[in-house]
Amino acid sequence: MHFSRKVVLVFSLIVFAPLLFLYGATLTLSYIQAIKGLEAICTTEVRMNEEKIYENIQSLKLIDKMIRANGELMLFITSPENREETEVIRTIKEESLTLERILSVEQSMYAIRVFTASDFIPERFPVILHSSRENLAALSPWEFNYEAKYLGFMYAQMLPSACFTQELVNGKRNVGWVQVSMRMEDFFPFLKRALAPYQNDFVFSFDPNSNTLTQINCTSVSTNQTLLSSAEIAQLSKKIARSGTDSMVRISVNGDDTIFACRYLPELGIVISHTCAFSMIRNYNIMMGFFTLFVMIIVSTGFFLLVRYTANRMFRGIYSVMKGMRRVSNGDLTVQIPVDAMDEVKETQKTFNSMIKQLSAQIEQIKNEQHLIADTEMKAMQNQINAHFLYNVLETIHMQAVLAGNEAISQSIMMLGKMMRYCLRWRIHTVTLEKEMEYIQSYVYILNIRNDYEVRLNIEIPEEQQNLKIPKMIIQPFVENSFIHGIEPLGKTTEIRLYTEIDEKNKKIWLCVQDFGKGMSESKINEIRSYLADEKYERDSTGSIGIKNIQQRLTMFYGPDYKLEIHSEPGKGTLIRVPLPIEGDTRQ
Repeated sequence: MHFSRKVVLVFSLIVFAPLLFLYGATLTLSYIQAIKGLEAICTTEVRMNEEKIYENIQSLKLIDKMIRANGELMLFITSPENREETEVIRTIKEESLTLERILSVEQSMYAIRVFTASDFIPERFPVILHSSRENLAALSPWEFNYEAKYLGFMYAQMLPSACFTQELVNGKRNVGWVQVSMRMEDFFPFLKRALAPYQNDFVFSFDPNSNTLTQINCTSVSTNQTLLSSAEIAQLSKKIARSGTDSMVRISVNGDDTIFACRYLPELGIVISHTCAFSMIRNYNIMMGFFTLFVMIIVSTGFFLLVRYTANRMFRGIYSVMKGMRRVSNGDLTVQIPVDAMDEVKETQKTFNSMIKQLSAQIEQIKNEQHLIADTEMKAMQNQINAHFLYNVLETIHMQAVLAGNEAISQSIMMLGKMMRYCLRWRIHTVTLEKEMEYIQSYVYILNIRNDYEVRLNIEIPEEQQNLKIPKMIIQPFVENSFIHGIEPLGKTTEIRLYTEIDEKNKKIWLCVQDFGKGMSESKINEIRSYLADEKYERDSTGSIGIKNIQQRLTMFYGPDYKLEIHSEPGKGTLIRVPLPIEGDTRQ
């Protein structure tokens, strides 16, 4: 980056860093204010919903008082047995008409029912009923989504309602009940109103003993109300238990943070709530943030270009030196820049021209010495790059990883070091079965680093066979083939099993490599067997050169009777059996 650009960049940062800070602070304050605004909306809406509920409560209680204030009806319900039958019928008709007129006047009322405990009073559906039709004593004073199923065929009177039930008592004797109800959507009108997408109203029944909530909704009509999941209600219950029933809490609803303004109405045993989701202000803040940031980028770019142009004019002399240096870096050693600047820049131009002249004078000497230096460096490199040097470098990196506390890298380097030490010592042709298994474990460990699935190595070799001498690197090609041709095409976690089988009759130990991968068809197995049977060292058969090499080494070590066996089945995996003499290596 040019020096002038650095100056421009620093100057821009000095100017725009405070602006960016102010931008972030403004967005944060705006977000906080928006949240406070949502909380104010929730509080106001809850207060308005509470007022509407109490208006409905007063309406229901007023009807209840009107019925109780009807002295003729109360006297009739208390002692109907003292009246003539004709008088009873007349009173029933008159009082039923009175109750029905109240219903016709009070449009918000859904039903008025007077239950009598006396069998002397006949029923007059749906306003005068016998107490035996409903277990009224088990009802709470306020029931929600109450259905009068005892009305039989009168379906219009059986819709879910908010029901206020009170006992009629003469002295200490129960003589009946008064029940006044209002449709759920009329009692809780805010549950059916259309709100903005980020707002909702809720009503919950509240158990103060367990501090648990149960959502109440209008089941009789289609509403815009959101139903909370059991997990969301449980989360809200915990918040309310900590903060109180009259509080402002936040929970996640459908993955969106939501403000709940709650108000407890102890008379009804319910909690009403109005909610606002954060998504509205979050989306608005994001949109405004991007717009403001876009404007700032445009202004910053224009400002940067303006200051850069001014700086270029100021640093013209320095640029002439820089251009000359670029030409030198491209191999032009004849460049001489004009000395037209002032002060320190002029001195720099003179020094540059002098430096180029000296460099040109020395270039020939450098060329003559270059070949000797290259030869010397090559010899030094050749002396250093050997197996011991590479292993020591890996050990150094391993210790650095240990000191840095990175166990994964340390373990990977340690495994790679083991593999290199094992592979590079080719003057040793035989190893113990235990050493070969350690190398296989390191190889599978390195193999698993680059995969998103795991190849599990299951070694089932008895301890008494661990010291068995075998040709070096006789197992690894089969493990590699198992991974490349059997496991990698499936791309899932699987197992490679290494175990031995003793053949006492032929005095052999079969060293088995079994995978549970893709497997091979019978034609493919026959092709490989035919390839192994050919005495030529190599054929154009991709992927089988390692197997051919192992077969030839077995023949060289133990004789022509020691042949590999291959068994495979598509979809179930492949088994390779490597024969070894029980008494160990016979041709070392």
